[in-house]
Amino acid sequence: MPSYKTRFQMMGTFIDLVIHHHEGEQLLKECYLQLQNFAQRFTVNQPNSELMSVNHNAGIRPVRVKADLYELLKSAKAVSLDRANPFNVAIGPLIKTWCIGFKDAKLPTDSELNDKLDIVDPSQIVFDDVYQTVFLTKAGMQIDLGAIAKGYFADRIKEYLVSQNVKSGYINLGGNVLTLGYSLDNPEKAWNVGIQDPLSTRGQVCRVVPLRDQSMVTSGINERYFEHNGVRYHHLLDPKNGKPIVTDIASVTIISNLSVDGEIWSTAGFLSSIGEALAYLNLQSGIEAILISNKGDVFVTHGLEDNGLTIRQRQEST
Repeated sequence: MPSYKTRFQMMGTFIDLVIHHHEGEQLLKECYLQLQNFAQRFTVNQPNSELMSVNHNAGIRPVRVKADLYELLKSAKAVSLDRANPFNVAIGPLIKTWCIGFKDAKLPTDSELNDKLDIVDPSQIVFDDVYQTVFLTKAGMQIDLGAIAKGYFADRIKEYLVSQNVKSGYINLGGNVLTLGYSLDNPEKAWNVGIQDPLSTRGQVCRVVPLRDQSMVTSGINERYFEHNGVRYHHLLDPKNGKPIVTDIASVTIISNLSVDGEIWSTAGFLSSIGEALAYLNLQSGIEAILISNKGDVFVTHGLEDNGLTIRQRQEST
């Protein structure tokens, strides 16, 4: 069966799509258009996007949105209400205050951060299932889907490709990898996906994970940051104090069936210590995690085993 692949820039990153299918060229065009549509509607970087319509009306009125965005926002709020983890879909005002990853990144004052803490409250996002509206009750509130959107997009693209009878391929949205079936060129019947070493240069892999029909998502302190007076500030913010999370974790990688779950838990797993994060992630069903410390040590949840080169799911090794 012929193989088709494409690479393009979108959402501030490189996207790679690879599929085995007789109609692969046309299918990849459809995927591109779907991703373009999602990116335009769900972004906070375009003032007229569907999501920004919700944000612009914070404290003013509810806004009706399409079914896919509505369901994604409800899912994101549900996870955000668990204050045991730092995932917070209402964190937009803090992200805008820091602007980490953009040219105008700056170190905010404690006063600036404190002013925002009251409006990063996910409990103030109100949904109306009858009219399918979203209302941010406090002026200045802003939803930001940066910690969940790419996973949702990847799941929808996979859903489309599976509906078109694609049996083998992968979707890579800037390091957010979702596989379809397995690589036809691999005797082990898997896609071998590398984990970036968060303490080394980009492209340096510290472990390989064989994946089959699953997702792997990594969040790390090396992905986006800026330096001020010799101090590095990463983009993973603690919504309780508005500052970058203080932790001995350098990266969290999640293996799951759905990419959106990988997105959620790779952020939610960034707790104050490796031990706390492992205990918390071991309690979550349907996911496995790989944590790398700021000293380069690798830790895995109960369902995985690590031989120093490859990390496998235990059920695969028996």
